[in-house]
Amino acid sequence: MKKLTLIISFIILSISLTGCGYEELNNLSIVTAVAFDKNEDNYELSFLIANAPKAQTSAKEGEAKTTVYTGKGKTIAEASKDIEQIVPKQVYLGHINVVIISEDIGKEGFLKISDWLLRNPQTRKKFYLLQAKDEKAKNILKIVSPLESFPSQSIATLIESNSETKSIATSITYSNFISQILEKGYDPILPSINIKGDVKKGSNEKNLETTEPESYLVLGPLAIYKGDKLEGFATEKESWAINVLNGGAKEVNYNIKYQNENISIETSSLKSKIKIKDINNIEITISGKGDIYNINNKIDIENYKEINKIEKAWSKSLKKDLSKVIKKIQNKWQADIFGFGNLIYKNDPKTWKKIEKDWNFKYFPYLNIKIKTNLKIEATGSLVKTIKEEE
Repeated sequence: MKKLTLIISFIILSISLTGCGYEELNNLSIVTAVAFDKNEDNYELSFLIANAPKAQTSAKEGEAKTTVYTGKGKTIAEASKDIEQIVPKQVYLGHINVVIISEDIGKEGFLKISDWLLRNPQTRKKFYLLQAKDEKAKNILKIVSPLESFPSQSIATLIESNSETKSIATSITYSNFISQILEKGYDPILPSINIKGDVKKGSNEKNLETTEPESYLVLGPLAIYKGDKLEGFATEKESWAINVLNGGAKEVNYNIKYQNENISIETSSLKSKIKIKDINNIEITISGKGDIYNINNKIDIENYKEINKIEKAWSKSLKKDLSKVIKKIQNKWQADIFGFGNLIYKNDPKTWKKIEKDWNFKYFPYLNIKIKTNLKIEATGSLVKTIKEEE
């Protein structure tokens, strides 16, 4: 219950700082996550409430922890009022840390529902935004984890840890996403999230008691947007490549073939630099340092010439993978998620004004993009060599 105590402390501080006066905490329903779905002509708005009187998951002492309330309406505001009519306490939105949107909402256009979040004076606009994939957004709020008290905290922890270590996901806040939509020459991306297993089993308190949960949340590939509309999903490998190109890949484990052997290169310092030659030519330089792992002992990694050959093989393979992803995004989605157009706008506003309306269709798909690399191998760990030295 330590996290709940922190939430309550935050609310007390917020109330005192805003000068709204003290309000009984027992009269508040604290919303920690929100989900947006579409059901035919109606919107479905779902609140994950931290201290509701009845819940889908309860503590062993019988005290409720969370519940999901859903309201329907022709507008989001109407759906919100629908929830307020069934929640026995005053809804408090000041501690939302996760918002999930369904594929239907994404395809219809995020700006249609963003106004409700923007205009609500309680929301802080710094919460994480995620795209539900192959699942209703509200179902994702129901999955409980043995590692976190609240599903919203579980999702936040998942996105933070995965964006740091796997480089497939990336953490995007509401403010980040809106700024990318409104930015000239820039199309946004979102991390996606899905459920592995059965929703009913995952929302049951028994999911907390097993050593191997029957259902759990997983981060999927990046969702590709054009403006505020969802275009589709990249694959996991493509998502990794997109993050490398955007400079958002913090830790990368990359495998290459060398002398018919698999070599694993791990790096935590890949950097991307984009240079605009003109409106038809872009140059991207990827630089970084890596360490070798999982190498066959037949390869002499003490020989600097051998290391140089491995660096060249790494460079060639990485260029090929990144170029393939860029071509797919240019041809299939025509969504400038790399912000090439934005750089043209900043460097040459007059030229951008002439091509802006046709950028995604007439210019972006036909850009000539050259990828350069500056890759160096630093450490050459060898388990076989280490064992032999010990012997």
